[in-house]
Amino acid sequence: MQNAPASDVKKRVETARTMIDAYNAIGYQVYNVSSKDFAAGRFFLKELQQTAKFPFISANILDSLTRRPIFKPYIIKKVSKKKFGIVGITSKPAKKIPGIVIASPDSTLEKIIPELRKKVDYIIVLANLDRIAEEDFFKKSFDVDFVLMSGSYRYSNNLEDKNSMLVARCGSIGKYMGIIKFDLKNPDVKLTDISRAEAQLSYARKRLDSFAKAAKGKPVEIFYANQPSVLSTIKSMKAQVQILTNENARVANPVSYDLIAFDETIPDDQQIRAKLNELKQRLNSARNRR
Repeated sequence: MQNAPASDVKKRVETARTMIDAYNAIGYQVYNVSSKDFAAGRFFLKELQQTAKFPFISANILDSLTRRPIFKPYIIKKVSKKKFGIVGITSKPAKKIPGIVIASPDSTLEKIIPELRKKVDYIIVLANLDRIAEEDFFKKSFDVDFVLMSGSYRYSNNLEDKNSMLVARCGSIGKYMGIIKFDLKNPDVKLTDISRAEAQLSYARKRLDSFAKAAKGKPVEIFYANQPSVLSTIKSMKAQVQILTNENARVANPVSYDLIAFDETIPDDQQIRAKLNELKQRLNSARNRR
């Protein structure tokens, strides 16, 4: 990126500043630095870090001379009575970054996780990995609870169980937001993912609601009396809802995952929209001055 046109660098700089400003407004808790964040240079990134109201982390982005992390490798957040260790890793870039070395994500975690496990109840890995690095990552098993994966366009509607690690994906283009929720009822029992069952429940309930809405207040048994196939579907859906509800209720520590798409159904936040409009004006002004 060092040879990128000045206009491209200016665009990246202004966009990055607006993003951090927006993240501050949203209430970001932590930011995992990726190798792509050095597009405008190391010193600009460090300058940007000073404007953030949240920490930048990365366990495997190292100074090329000292071989020490240039950001905090991890942070510990206490929620209620539980401590969460949050670690950041990234894959190596296609081109070298001046003054920077990207250590192996795998070997980095192998060193850090045992140390961090002694301090926390749960470990979350923020992993910005390309396809090859991701494949290598999942060939191994790490003593972590959650992996929040970015770095590719892939996203998932459910958590994936990879070597006993619960993996969430929400893509890399900012179109989706993933939310992990869990109810810790028994600290001695392993967390159990019920996100797939929750998705099935949601679908069944929506189908039942659509049948009820079409019946316009009449009992569905009467409204669909002449449509036995519909009545059979309704009966099956009701049974599925009951079974899934009972199964979820028996789970000691249920974990669920929601993927929210930022589409036209999500209203604009006026504060964030104002920041984006300001960015657009600054970029247009810079373009007109050329």
